[in-house]
Amino acid sequence: MKQFKFFYRNGCHLCEDMYQLIQPYEKLNKIAVEKLNIDKDPDLYIKYNLLIPVLSDADENEICHYFFDKHSFEQILSN
Repeated sequence: MKQFKFFYRNGCHLCEDMYQLIQPYEKLNKIAVEKLNIDKDPDLYIKYNLLIPVLSDADENEICHYFFDKHSFEQILSN
């Protein structure tokens, strides 16, 4: 199972939209997603404040930000 990190903040409509598009993959047990609220970690806040939402692999290599990039995401899943 592939691991991903999802950086978000509460009340962010783009974050909610992106997570809704990720959830079907998670529900099918194709992926595991660690959700990280950037407002609870000063380092994450500095790194991601203007980019959220951000979806990355487990090593924090960015896959997409602002909007879900289905093509890039599915390419990673197929590897």
